[in-house]
Amino acid sequence: MKFSTCMILAVAAPSVTAFAPVSTNGASSALKAADVVSEVVEEPPTPPPLGPTLNGWTPDADKACFGLPGAISPLGYFDPMGLCKDRDLVGVKRFREAEIMHGRVAMMATVGYLIGENTPTIAYGFDHPTIANNMIPEVPLFGVMFPFFLIINIVEALRANKGWVEPGMGPLFTLREQYYPGDVGFDPLGLKPTDAEAFANMQAKELSNGRLAMLAAAGMCVQELVNGKPILEDLPF
Repeated sequence: MKFSTCMILAVAAPSVTAFAPVSTNGASSALKAADVVSEVVEEPPTPPPLGPTLNGWTPDADKACFGLPGAISPLGYFDPMGLCKDRDLVGVKRFREAEIMHGRVAMMATVGYLIGENTPTIAYGFDHPTIANNMIPEVPLFGVMFPFFLIINIVEALRANKGWVEPGMGPLFTLREQYYPGDVGFDPLGLKPTDAEAFANMQAKELSNGRLAMLAAAGMCVQELVNGKPILEDLPF
């Protein structure tokens, strides 16, 4: 009798365990591990760009001057007075517009000093009785200066219309979002590169020449104010 009872229990035990609840500890641990892995893999969304890409340049707040070309060796990024420190994108673009336009004017002025004193001119012909500093007040007002200043005003109006926000349409002294500083669209010889790296390289060269020309034009003006002689007369040859 005892033997038969033991046999019955042995046969019934597996059947009973088949209806026992299954432990979920292992499954829940696996789900928690998967949640941890998914949290680690997720990355924060990429912030939107500060402005549109213009001529291959996209504004980057992590770079000096938002990544505009111009940090040229051997000085690299040179801003000892901190003029662009903590300045917003609108202010940096306005400073670059002013720098590149003054550089272009200075390059023309440097050439003008040399040509005006050493080649035939409209006002003086083949004679050069005065230095370049004194030519502007001595030339005829309506014959030469009026057309000269009229052309300057027309060119400046076209530049302002292309690059600057109209008064009343936004904050004053603000460049258009789609306007790249200095790119007024005047390229009759088709020299503007289409490649981003080539464009940045060409603008770096223009900035270097413009910065040098600003120093040169200022030096020529001061030199003639000091000694009253044409520029080339001081050369040792």
